[in-house]
Amino acid sequence: MNSVNDTISSLHRVVKANEDIKKVIRISSGVNLVALNAMLIAKRSGERSRGFAVVSSELRLFSRNLDAAMNGLGELIFSLVRDAAAMQRQRQQHSHFMAVMKTNKSVRKWAEPTLARVEARMGVVEEAIRRDWHRLRLQLNRVLQLCESGRSLSRSAKIEAVYGGDMSTTLKQVASQIEGTVDEIFSTLKLLRMQLAD
Repeated sequence: MNSVNDTISSLHRVVKANEDIKKVIRISSGVNLVALNAMLIAKRSGERSRGFAVVSSELRLFSRNLDAAMNGLGELIFSLVRDAAAMQRQRQQHSHFMAVMKTNKSVRKWAEPTLARVEARMGVVEEAIRRDWHRLRLQLNRVLQLCESGRSLSRSAKIEAVYGGDMSTTLKQVASQIEGTVDEIFSTLKLLRMQLAD
């Protein structure tokens, strides 16, 4: 029964993680749009905001990399759900064969080899689940490192906005919006990492 509760608990954690990942994907698409907007504003403001344009271009690259990384996390979540569902099916088969063997001793010879195969499959799936969790945590750490670089870029955008001449105020607003968005992504991912560490 404890292993069933563990599977259910794992599934709940995976579903919650999936919702957080979807949230980050929605937010990160906003970074891309704001960075594109920032590049256009920087282009209009001319030579003085060239640094801001470069940082905005890097932020767009960061956004694309973040999207790819988040899609990778989504694939790992899908793999975990698939493996957890497979484990649940194996546990149900195991329980069924145990009940049959308990109530009908004459089928023991027939059921024991099948039960052994089910237990072997359970071991394989359990190992796959452990690998999936490990890969998920590693990928999440990579994404957090990527977000650190995004935070640095957003701070650089705020610095470069100062040199934007008459567009400086607009560039500062855009830079602050980018910084806020990247910080929200970072906070969500840190919270997700804490939840998955439990």
